[in-house]
Order: sequence, then structure tokens, then C-alpha cells
Amino acid sequence: MTHKQTWAIVSTVIYVAFILAAVLTGFLNPSQIGLEWTIFWVVVVAGLCYYFYFKNVSYREVIYYAKKLGYHKDDLVALVPKLKETQDVPDPDHPHFFSPFAGIPLAVTNRLTEQLEPLAKKQQIPPYR
Repeated sequence: MTHKQTWAIVSTVIYVAFILAAVLTGFLNPSQIGLEWTIFWVVVVAGLCYYFYFKNVSYREVIYYAKKLGYHKDDLVALVPKLKETQDVPDPDHPHFFSPFAGIPLAVTNRLTEQLEPLAKKQQIPPYR
């Protein structure tokens, strides 16, 4: 099973758990809060689960390429110009299980991936899966 499939399953399980909790407890009951709000919260949680999936896959992809290329946190910081004070880059030496939600934005992981993928391709490192 690939890493992307694993994160897709984790995100799906979280969403199914939310739906089951909503049905079993009745806190999203359309007769109590209205059909519009029920649909709204179901769609919002689906979006959050997709964000959770995408953010973790992007984070893991950067960690994968950085480890394969032998990069450390300082090397990754050098690849991202104009990093804001509130932003950080992934630390390949000490990766978190889940991608940190606040400290490492998608813009940073996307910029790093755009730079690390071609380097990995040149060194014949297999693509992240």
C-alpha cells in the first residue's frame, strides 16, 4: 500500500467516524438544525478531511525527497526564499507523524516539492507514492 493510499484511508475513516457520530448522536439532525446547515457541515467536514489528506501527503512527500537527497532542515530553509517568521519547513531528521497544521503551510511544502522533485529525478530516486 502506498503512502498516498494510507493517508486517503485515514482521511476516509475520520470522515466516516464523523458521519457515524453525527447520525448516532443526532447533533446534525436536519429536523433540529435545518437541512441547509446539515449539508453545510457535512460538506465542510469533507473539505477538512480532504485538506488533512492533502497536507499530510505534501508533508510526507517533502520528507521523503529530503531524506533520499540527504537534506536537513537548514538545507530546506535555504530552498524557500522569503520565509515568514510564522512559517517553518519540515524537519527530515525529526518528522512528525501528522503534518503540523499551523507551522508548515501548503505554500512552503509545494515550493519545496517543486524544487526537490527534479533533483530526485536527476539522481534516479523513485517518485513518492
